[in-house]
Amino acid sequence: MNCSACGRQAAEPDRFCAGCGAPLAAGAAPRETRKKVSMLFLDIVGSTALAERLDPEPLRQVMDRYFASCGACIAEHGGVVEKFIGDAILAVFGATVAHEDDAVRAVRAATGALAALAGLTAELNAEYQVELEARAGICTGDVVVLTRPGDDFRVVGDAVNTAARLQTAARPGEVLLCADTAAVVRWQVGIEPVAPLRLKGKARPVPAWRVTAPVLVTETPAPVTPFVGRADELEELERSFRRARQRRQVCLATVVGVPGIGKSRLVREFLAALPDGEVTVLSGRCSAYGRGITYRPLAEMLGSLPGGWPALTRLLTDGAAPPGRDPAGSDPAGPRPAGSDPAGPRPAGSDPAGPRPAGSDPAGPDPGGRHPEGGASPHSLVVHTLATVLDQDGSAGQAGVEDIAWAVRHLLEVLGRSRSVVMVWDDLHWSEETLLDLIDEVATWLHDVPVLLLCVARPELLDIRSGWGGGKPCAMTLELGPMTDDQTAMLIGQLALHGDVYPQGYQDVNGRVATLCDGNPLFAEQLMDVFAETDPGTQIPPTIQAMLGARLDQLPGTERGLLELAAVIGREFTRDLLRVMAEADGIGSAAADEAMARLARRRVLERGPAGTVRFAQALLRDTAYEFTPKTRRERWHDFLAERFSREQPQDAMAVVYHVEATSRLRRQLRPGDRQLPSLAGPAANTLIAEGMNALARKDLPAAVQLLERGRELLTTGDPRHTVLALHVCDAGLWLQDEQRCRGALAAAEAALPGDRRNAATCAIQHAIVTLRLGLAPPESVAADAAAIAEELERDPEDDLSRCRLHQLQAHLELAMERAASAEASFRLALARARAMNDRYEEDRLLCAVCELSQWAPTRVATGLELCAMLARRFAASRTLLIPVLVTRAHLEALGGDLDGARHTLADALTYSRDVHLDLADAVVLDASGFVESLAGAHDVAEARYRQSLGVLRTTEHAPDSRSTEVAIARELFAQGRAAAAASALDRIDQEGEAASLRARLGSAALRGRIASARGCHEEAVTEALAARSMVAGSDDLCLTGETLFDLAIVLRAAGLTERAMAEGAEALRRFEAKGATLPAGRVRAWLGTGDAGATGAGATGAGAGAGQGGPRD
Repeated sequence: MNCSACGRQAAEPDRFCAGCGAPLAAGAAPRETRKKVSMLFLDIVGSTALAERLDPEPLRQVMDRYFASCGACIAEHGGVVEKFIGDAILAVFGATVAHEDDAVRAVRAATGALAALAGLTAELNAEYQVELEARAGICTGDVVVLTRPGDDFRVVGDAVNTAARLQTAARPGEVLLCADTAAVVRWQVGIEPVAPLRLKGKARPVPAWRVTAPVLVTETPAPVTPFVGRADELEELERSFRRARQRRQVCLATVVGVPGIGKSRLVREFLAALPDGEVTVLSGRCSAYGRGITYRPLAEMLGSLPGGWPALTRLLTDGAAPPGRDPAGSDPAGPRPAGSDPAGPRPAGSDPAGPRPAGSDPAGPDPGGRHPEGGASPHSLVVHTLATVLDQDGSAGQAGVEDIAWAVRHLLEVLGRSRSVVMVWDDLHWSEETLLDLIDEVATWLHDVPVLLLCVARPELLDIRSGWGGGKPCAMTLELGPMTDDQTAMLIGQLALHGDVYPQGYQDVNGRVATLCDGNPLFAEQLMDVFAETDPGTQIPPTIQAMLGARLDQLPGTERGLLELAAVIGREFTRDLLRVMAEADGIGSAAADEAMARLARRRVLERGPAGTVRFAQALLRDTAYEFTPKTRRERWHDFLAERFSREQPQDAMAVVYHVEATSRLRRQLRPGDRQLPSLAGPAANTLIAEGMNALARKDLPAAVQLLERGRELLTTGDPRHTVLALHVCDAGLWLQDEQRCRGALAAAEAALPGDRRNAATCAIQHAIVTLRLGLAPPESVAADAAAIAEELERDPEDDLSRCRLHQLQAHLELAMERAASAEASFRLALARARAMNDRYEEDRLLCAVCELSQWAPTRVATGLELCAMLARRFAASRTLLIPVLVTRAHLEALGGDLDGARHTLADALTYSRDVHLDLADAVVLDASGFVESLAGAHDVAEARYRQSLGVLRTTEHAPDSRSTEVAIARELFAQGRAAAAASALDRIDQEGEAASLRARLGSAALRGRIASARGCHEEAVTEALAARSMVAGSDDLCLTGETLFDLAIVLRAAGLTERAMAEGAEALRRFEAKGATLPAGRVRAWLGTGDAGATGAGATGAGAGAGQGGPRD
C-alpha cells in the first residue's frame, strides 16, 4: 500500500504513513477480494398494506424496532447488515472474515430473527395494532467484496440476487436455502427439500430446501467405515491414560491436526476402548462465537454427568468425608484462590486458616460442616461456584476465574475417588484465554487424582499458546499428519463399498479422491459423497471449501497475498519464482521468506520434491486460487507465461498452461478483447497436439482433458471443432461415457451453427454413440443412417462425414454378424481417411480391418499376412500393435500353431500392462481363453475368461461381457460340469442386460448341448435349430461352422444320423473355407468316428458365440 499524500510504501497494518504522518486510509482505493459468503435476505410480508394504513411517524417507529430486533440477531451470529432496502434487510456472513460455519450462522440468524419478530409483534400489536410477519432466503456463493476505507463494504454477485428471489418464494415465517447452503448445514440444521423453484431471472428451476429446525438434535452416527491406521497415535493416548491411572496424576494430552485429519475419530476410538464402569468421561466443545462461550465446554461437561445437576449437587454436598490427602497433608485440589475464603481475604501467600498441623486439610470442612472460622463448607462453595457456570441459581458471571478453576479441581478430586476421569476439551483452538488458563491450572495444581485432560485442537492453538503443555510433569502433544497412501486407499475402498460408486467410475473416482484428499479422512469421505453422484471433475464440495476458505481468511494479509501468488503457479513452486512474483507485487524477499516460514509452521505449506515448496493440501491450493480475484489471476498468469516463454522455452506445457489460463480469464472478464485469438491460438495448437498424442497412446482421461482444453480456446467458427468432437467421442466410447460424447458433439454444433457438414458429421457420430453404447436397437440406428446417407448424396466431397458414415455402417453390419460387409464398409472409410491425409483415422481403420480378419471370410493365411504388415507399421506404437497381435494369435490358433499363439499373446499382454490399458487386458485375456479352449485346456480357458470378465465388468462393457460369460459356461460344460453351465446361462438371462447376437446364439447352441447331455433330445434339437436360425445371416465362417457342428452333435445324439452328417459336412466346408485347420480336423475326425462325446468342446473348443477376442472397437 502506498501513501496517497507522499507516495511512500507502507506496511499493511500501518494506519498512518511513516514518512508524512498522513492517514493511510484517506483516499485509499477500495480493496477487492473474492469470497464465498452466505447472503441473508429478510423481508416483511405485506409491507405495502402496512405503509398505507399507518401514519409515517408510527410507521418509522415500528420499522426501527423491527430493524433493531432483526439486526441484533444478525450481529449475535456474526453477520453484518450490508444494507436496508425499504423494509428488507440484506445481511452477509463471511464478508470481512470467513468462518467455516458462516452458512450455519446465517440460518440461525434468520430463524432467530423470525422468532424475535414473533415476540416483538405482541408488543407492536398492543401499541400500534399491527402484526408483522417476515420470511427469509439464504444463498451461499461466490461474490466480490469491495472494502472501502472505514470498513465500509459492498458485495456483488449472483448470490445476492438469488437470496432475494428465495425470500420472495418463501412463505411467511419460512426460511429457504439454496443448494450450496443446504450442503453445508445439513448435519447441523434441520432441513427438507422443496420442489425446484422457478425464480425470476433464472434460466432453470432452482433447487431449494426449507429450514425445519435451527439446531439438528441427533445422536452422533456410528462410523460407517473401519478405523484405518493411527495405531501409533492411539497407543500414545492409551499410554497417557495408563500413566494417569497408575500414578494417580494429571496428564495433559493434546491432539493437534488440521481440519478433517481425523482428530475426533481418534478420540472416539480411544474413548470406546476405555474399560466400562471404571472411567468417568466428561466432554465439552468450544464454540467460535456466541454468548457465554467462555465456560460453555465446562457447562456441557457438568450437564453430561449422569443425573444432571441434582446428582452433581448430591455428589458434592453428601460427600462428608474430607478430600483425600497426600503424605504431606496438602489438598489434592491445590491452593484455594485468594479471595475465595469465606472468612475474608488474606495476605498474598498466607494460608487462609493460618498454620495447620500436619495432615490437616486446608480445603476440607470441620466436623460440623462449617469452616473453622465460620464460613460455608468447601463443598457448598464448589456447588455455588459451579452453579454460576451452569447458571443454576441465576448468578452467572459472579464467580471469579480463580474460583471456577478451584471448584473444577475439587470436582475432579471428588470424581476421582472412585474412578479415573477423562476430560475431553474439543475444538480448543476456539477457546478463550480464560479457559486455557483454567486447564493449565488444573494440570498444574491438581495431584493425587487420576485425570487425563484430553485437548483436541487445530494447529492455531500453538500459535495462541506456543508453550502449551510445557513444564508439566505429564504432558504430551500429538500431531496428526496425513494418512499414508496405503491407508488412504484402504479408507477410500471402504467408502466406495458403502457408497454408490460402481464399476465404470470406481477406479476414476477412487483415484481422483485419493489425489485430492491428501490423506485427510474427512475430505476423502466428503469427496466420495460428491463424486459418487457427479463427475470426478466437479468443483470442491462446499463443506470443504467453507472449511478451507475460513482457514485462509484467518491468515495475515502478507501471508494470504503470498498464497494467492503461489496458487497461480500451481501446487508446487520454487522459492525463487515466488520471491520474484512477491517483489513484483510489493512484498520484499525477506518478508516473503518470513511469510513462507510462518505458513510452513501453520501446515499450509510444506517441502516438496526436488527442492520445491508446495501446498500441504491440493484442495487448499484450489481454494486459494478460487478465492483470488480473477483480475489478479489473469495478471499473474500473463506474467508467468511471458517469463516461462523467455527463460524456459523448452517447457512448452508450462507456457501453454499459463497462456490458457490467461485466455480463459480474459474471455470471462473482457469477452470482446481483440487480442484473444492471437493469445489463445498457439496454446490451443499445443494442447490439441498433446491431446492427440495421449489419444494415440490410449491415455484416455488425459486425452479428453487436453482436447477439451484446446477446444475451449478455439474461436467460434473454427472448423477444428468438428474433428475435436470426434476425437473426444472416440475416447468417450472407450470410457463408456455417453455424457462426455454428447457434450463434445453439442459443443461442436454450438461452435459451428449453420455449418451443414459439421451438422452431418455430428449426426453420424451421435448415431455411432447410440449404437456402440447399446442405447437403441440396431434397426433403429440403421434407419437414421439411411436418412443421413441420403442427405450426404448432395455433398459427395464431404470426406469426413462419409468416412464416419462408412464406419457407422460397418458397426451396423457387425451387429448382424456380417463381417464381410463390415470389412467392405471399413475399407470405404479407409479410402476417405487417405483422401483427407488423416493418419489418425487411417491407423484406426487399418486396425479395424485387421481385427475383422478373425471373423470375416478372409482366409487365415491372408489375415496373417495383413497382421505381419501392420506389425511393421505399428512397431513404434504399442497401443496400435496390441489389437494386431491379438488378431495374429487368434488366427495362429485356428491354423494349429497353439504355441505361436501363446507367445504372441504373452507379448500383447506385456505391452498392454506396460501402457496400463485395462480394456486391452480384457481383449488379450479373452483371446487367451479362446486359444486354451482350442488346446483342450478347458480349466485354464475358464480362468482366462473369468479374468477378462472381471476387467469388462470394472469398465462396464456389459454387451461385451455377455459373450465372455457364455464362453465361461461353455468351458464349464466342456469340463463335464453341465449343471454349472446351465446355472451360468440362467444367471445371464436373469440379469437381463443387452447382449449381442453372438452371445444370444452362443447361449442357444450351448443350451442345446446341455439338453442333449441330459437326454432331452427334443428340447436339444429345438435349441440347436434356433441357434442355426440366428446365424443364418452371418458370414463368419468359424461362427457358422461351430453352430452347425453343435447342431450335428445334437442331431446324432437324437438318432437323426443322416441329418447330423449333412450338418457336420457343411460345418467342415465352412472351416476349410476359412483355412481353420485345427477345428476342421476335429470336425473331420468326428465325421469319421461319429463321436465327439456327450460334453465335447466342439470344433473350436470355446464353441459358438465364444472366442470373440474382446470388444470389437
